[in-house]
Amino acid sequence: MSGISGSVEQMTQAHLRNVQQLAVFYTGHKNIYAINIAKVKAFIITEEVAINDTPRDTNVIAGIATIRGEPVTLINLDAWLGLPALEVKDYKLIIFCEFNHKKIGFLVKDMIDIVEKTTQELRHTEETNSKITYTTYVKVNNKDELCTVFNAEQLLRDIHWTNDGEDEVRKYVDAKLESSKVILAAEDSGVAREVLNKFFKQTGVRFEIYSNGELLIKRLEELNPNDIGMVLTDIEMPGTDGYQVASYVKNNKKFEHIPVIVNSSMTTDAVRGKMNKIGVDGFVGKTDISTLFELTKRHLLH
Repeated sequence: MSGISGSVEQMTQAHLRNVQQLAVFYTGHKNIYAINIAKVKAFIITEEVAINDTPRDTNVIAGIATIRGEPVTLINLDAWLGLPALEVKDYKLIIFCEFNHKKIGFLVKDMIDIVEKTTQELRHTEETNSKITYTTYVKVNNKDELCTVFNAEQLLRDIHWTNDGEDEVRKYVDAKLESSKVILAAEDSGVAREVLNKFFKQTGVRFEIYSNGELLIKRLEELNPNDIGMVLTDIEMPGTDGYQVASYVKNNKKFEHIPVIVNSSMTTDAVRGKMNKIGVDGFVGKTDISTLFELTKRHLLH
């Protein structure tokens, strides 16, 4: 465990090889789930941290842990998935993550492995089950077992850490943006696409939203580069991901002048560092409407 824990921040140059690295684990009921390693700050042994119970209106929130001197909300994935929740002490590990600048810990029974999967090996299933982003197969005891990558955006919505964006859009978008240029956006999460759609309509800009990076790049090639005001991309997407979208724009003489803004719940320093090396023009956490509006004004109207 210490080897895994000590190397999370250095783990992935995976985007350079068009793969995602997944931390694969058992839930309390031996179901096999996974999370993108780029969202993980550390793997923590549960018994080594102080955990306090806290008043709550859902059993999905299991308490508050003190990790690295910070309060971290603990999430019981079993409860969120509709399964009986075990006692906190029965979960061996906490997967300590950061989403949209919020610290969160997932209680898991045990780690299985860290695996690499090409984006083509990840089957997108959000349309059939909103709690699932992808499914894939992993080797467990020399057998191919079904593994589910859970939908963190939907989880955050379900525990009321995020919402449909309506109030934030009305609060922070205080003016229409006058521009003849179009914004191209790539976002695979239905939850996030809903928020972006409301945001763009409120700003009055021309926009097109695609469910993956491949479709955005195809559209990019169809348009006059001078007619494109900005590219907004998620990172974690099936097929062509956000690293590839950003690289395609910034490493192409034809498109390199187009501002690229990353819109992602993966807000760790490691992820930001990778995107900065590619040369993106801005980074905004999902649901951060205030920052998104400021970046859109700055780059669309420059």
